[in-house]
Amino acid sequence: MLPTLRQGDIVIYRPVNPSKLSPKKGWIVVVKDPQEPKTLIIKRVHNENPLGLELRGDNVRNSIDSRQFGLVSHNYLHGIVEQIIPKID
Repeated sequence: MLPTLRQGDIVIYRPVNPSKLSPKKGWIVVVKDPQEPKTLIIKRVHNENPLGLELRGDNVRNSIDSRQFGLVSHNYLHGIVEQIIPKID
């Protein structure tokens, strides 16, 4: 998610019930990794439809996102990023 997120940044997110929330384009979300569901990933909502969420990373050239793993189930939505606290060097 460079340049939005950098290694060491603190991310504060609000847990959500996926059945009660329809994420909007541009939101940064926390979802279960569709390739490794025990891991959480952070991506930006590119598109949302009844079949799932299309997610993209901000670093277009190096991001692994829906262009590789396809739509992400709404049930994988874990939370909405509320704040990013940059790492202090």
